[in-house]
Amino acid sequence: MSPAHVLEPTYRRLKDALLEGRFRAGTKLEAMRLADDFGVSMTPVRDSLNQLVGEGLVDLTPGEGFRVPLLTEQALRDILQVNALLLEQAPDNDHKSLTINEGSNDTRGAYADRLARAFRDIAASSGNRFRVHLVERISDRLHPLRELEPVIWPGAPHALEQIERKAQQGFDGSNRAVRAYHQHIEDLVPALVGRLNQQTP
Repeated sequence: MSPAHVLEPTYRRLKDALLEGRFRAGTKLEAMRLADDFGVSMTPVRDSLNQLVGEGLVDLTPGEGFRVPLLTEQALRDILQVNALLLEQAPDNDHKSLTINEGSNDTRGAYADRLARAFRDIAASSGNRFRVHLVERISDRLHPLRELEPVIWPGAPHALEQIERKAQQGFDGSNRAVRAYHQHIEDLVPALVGRLNQQTP
């Protein structure tokens, strides 16, 4: 295992590159080349890649190595369905909303980052930490695709503003905006997947 002072920045740098779509879907991630690019040994790169496999941001196939996942239309529909269920399901009234200070109510930044924060805050309103964790993992997985949403859907920024406003009302108040968002994205699945898998960073 790599020392934390080497592993953490290597992991963060690689994860940021994946979230920002710097690697085309299906690209093979070669540890040696990445190590050269990052100026570190192969060990922290391999450790980081294995950690990202666990987060669903990298695929590992025996005999083939690490790759950026390809996103199929069915896979995206499955992810959207789970995300919608996590965000729309009524909370247990015995649970109090979780306090998440980082980035809450912050409407600055890129579209995908703002959407991830809004969804995280809605999930936190349920009082369920595991729900928050799952929503955050989904946001990471869909980050490159969400950056394409405003390109394909001109109404995306307005939909985001609606979700952000409703997120401040808590779990119940957000349902309508979240449902409308997911229904629209469902209609755009073919266009989004095609654009994501064909684009060259």
